[in-house]
Amino acid sequence: MKQITWLSTVGLLMVIFGDCLRKAAMLTAGSNFNHIVQNEKSDTHTLVTSGVYGWFRHPSYVGWFYWSIGTQVLLCNPICVVGYALASWRFFRERIEEEEITLIHFFGEEYLEYKRKVPSGLPFIKGVKLEL
Repeated sequence: MKQITWLSTVGLLMVIFGDCLRKAAMLTAGSNFNHIVQNEKSDTHTLVTSGVYGWFRHPSYVGWFYWSIGTQVLLCNPICVVGYALASWRFFRERIEEEEITLIHFFGEEYLEYKRKVPSGLPFIKGVKLEL
């Protein structure tokens, strides 16, 4: 498989796309971006819905997800592609649910409306399900 140039090229494109998307998410969110899910809303914390956040609710996670899988596609490691995809997907499914509970607590109906309009960006991850 290491001889399949087009497959490595696809992996490289995934890595570049994922890295650029993650960086764009950080830059767009500015001071609202944090690697740790916040438990308390600061006075300056705002809901970012513009830029890449208009495409995906969690563009940083989407970028990391495709970057990590892309590294293994680039290296033509089929077992690791599956392993990275499953491990990353499971991590982000749980992380998004945890984070969205906090975002709903912080922003209420404003976040719920955003959630209705914009996908999470990750396959088969809808986010937290709440009945109000």
